[in-house]
Amino acid sequence: MNRQNKIAVTVITGFLGSGKTTYINHLLKSYPETQFALVENEFGAVSVDTQLIKGVDASRLFELKNGCICCTITNEYEGILDELVERFPHVEHLLIETTGIADPVPVIRPFFRDGNLKKLYCFERCVCLVDALHFEKQPEKEISLRQLSIADEVLITKSELLSENFKIRFKENIQKIIPLIPVNFADFGSVQEYDLFSSHTKNELPELYNSLHLHSEIKTKTLTFRQPLQKDDFTRKLEYNLDVYKNEIYRVKGILNFENELYETILQGVGGSFELVEGEKLNSAQESVLILIGRLQNVQFDLFF
Repeated sequence: MNRQNKIAVTVITGFLGSGKTTYINHLLKSYPETQFALVENEFGAVSVDTQLIKGVDASRLFELKNGCICCTITNEYEGILDELVERFPHVEHLLIETTGIADPVPVIRPFFRDGNLKKLYCFERCVCLVDALHFEKQPEKEISLRQLSIADEVLITKSELLSENFKIRFKENIQKIIPLIPVNFADFGSVQEYDLFSSHTKNELPELYNSLHLHSEIKTKTLTFRQPLQKDDFTRKLEYNLDVYKNEIYRVKGILNFENELYETILQGVGGSFELVEGEKLNSAQESVLILIGRLQNVQFDLFF
């Protein structure tokens, strides 16, 4: 199965009440020709979210109950991913909705770490929904900040209830917390000019920030390499350091240029695991860029490479 035939994966995270189910329903309605599958979970023995999702055949909706997806991930979660491919070979896009108090890292990590899943799935992005009305008052603020730091895109929800001045200020505040990713508004779950299938998060990096302070102890660090990298040496050192600092480095992404390769290599990973995927652009530049996000105060960057 080549990359074009793999099942694309979008993880949707966000704190309790941020509008994840509304957003999923919007996606299902906006792409009626796409064969979606959905993995969602919630606390409790009775599923409520399942009854709210419209547009996915019940036989293609898998649930993880009685606990957060990141707590039941070891066997049930990965087993469901394998079963989905076997039972429904025509599925094109997998949506994974995490619970509102979930850490997205264990949800995403198997797509970088598990060899079998890497053959079957192509992780595209993690979308974080932010409730503009309640963000500042949320009781578990650290969870919200971690969800933001892992995301590839942020959608500000319930913006239809906001004044234009408030929207501008709120968006600016979110961009100060995590400036490396695009931030858009969602009105009733709908996002104007949003393309679920765009690949800009995988093939381009935004404006670079070096050692920028994000929020509290969450920071970002950009490493730039002027000359082409030796792939085996770079990969070995990256793997070692991400394992050593797996609790400190939440997210890693980059565009790399390796010696004797014609195309750029796209790097992304979470929680100590990562993947390298051939990019779509010709390797015309010599420079490589690596971005790290997390609690980086004790990370020794001079030991990386």
